[in-house]
Amino acid sequence: MNKYLPALVIKFFESNVSEELQHKFHRWFMESGSLSENREVMLDIWENHTAKSDEQTQQELKKMRKRIRAYENSCRASFYRRFARAAAILLLPILSATLAYYLKRDVVIVREPELVEYVVRAGERRHIILSDGSEVWVNSGSLLITEKDFTGATRRLFLNGEAHFSVAPNPDQPFVVKTEYMDITALGTTFNVQSYPDAGKTVTTLESGKVKIHTKRAATPSEVILSPNEQLVYNRITDELTTRQVNAGKNNQWIQGFMIFQSNSFEEIVQVIERKFQVRVQYASGKFKGRIFTVRFSPDEDLHQVFDILKDVGGFQYKIQDNIVYIM
Repeated sequence: MNKYLPALVIKFFESNVSEELQHKFHRWFMESGSLSENREVMLDIWENHTAKSDEQTQQELKKMRKRIRAYENSCRASFYRRFARAAAILLLPILSATLAYYLKRDVVIVREPELVEYVVRAGERRHIILSDGSEVWVNSGSLLITEKDFTGATRRLFLNGEAHFSVAPNPDQPFVVKTEYMDITALGTTFNVQSYPDAGKTVTTLESGKVKIHTKRAATPSEVILSPNEQLVYNRITDELTTRQVNAGKNNQWIQGFMIFQSNSFEEIVQVIERKFQVRVQYASGKFKGRIFTVRFSPDEDLHQVFDILKDVGGFQYKIQDNIVYIM
């Protein structure tokens, strides 16, 4: 982290600057490329800055606590904990800037857009119509955060998990899906994004139209334009980007409840099964290392039927006990 950044941020909000300049700084802090650096700056300020709270601060704190309690009551504690870190990462560009504004008393408060959170638990799928008419299918074990009304220059969403987007065309208001590792921009198109926190890859698959993808964590950050039936895979472990041809329509049939795997590792297949059936799968990973599988499961196939097929393909035996699948 640049050692001068915390001091500059504090100095800015303690200085008598114009409202216009405050707005410019606010936008820079929200949209700057180094998310991790912004996070470090705000944590450093939080730990070391001795700003005093006033009545307004206490009121805002009460509102935040009330919202947290409401959220915890609506979701199981275990599920909330699973997404707490991811939600913090995705919302950081907004929350960090808001926190910075509260460091100075009597500062002009910038009104943030109202956000809507869609939490889809394991074993579920959800169909959402956004305010602009765009359609989104959110897969199990996912979190989608979006503005209630798209009033700004950009239609911006934050995704942790998997979702399929059919975007309503609007060339004057780009549609941007932000994940931890890449941002996907579309004007009017249909595409799928998979970015689960427990997976080793972030994957974007284009079905129709065109998308522009900006990668954040690759060794050499870059922009990639996808054409229909192309898939961009970012391997978080090797820090590599790969573009390949796929059948996008078939790939996205999870919307109808299918599980379709095209040259996937056994680990990737297991992760999808665990999310869909709310189970844990225990197996020796070394036995399946380097092997890839192409297999399709129908929506009406249950857990036993899925593993009956997999055991023939993978050459193993299994047993199911107390929501745990043991592969032998």
